[in-house]
Amino acid sequence: MVARLEGARRRLTAEQDGRAWLAWHFAALSRQPKLPDLASMFAKQETPGPQPVEVQEITVDQLFLAWGGDPVQLAQAREKRGQL
Repeated sequence: MVARLEGARRRLTAEQDGRAWLAWHFAALSRQPKLPDLASMFAKQETPGPQPVEVQEITVDQLFLAWGGDPVQLAQAREKRGQL
C-alpha cells in the first residue's frame, strides 16, 4: 500500500510540475515578439544504430540465465558457437 501511495504522490507531483512548466513557457512565449521555431522546442532524440550481433547474443544469454537457464547448458551452447 505504501508503494502505491508513493507512486501516486510522484505522479501527482510530476503532473503539477508539468502544468507549472507549461504555464511558465506560455507566459514567457506570449511576451516574445517572434516565436522560436517549433522544432527547437522539442527534445532531440537520436535514433540508435543497429545493434551488433555480439551485443544481441550477450543479451539473449543474460535473459536465458535470468529466467533460470542452466549455466552449464549455456557454456555448451557457447562452445558450439565458438565463443569460448
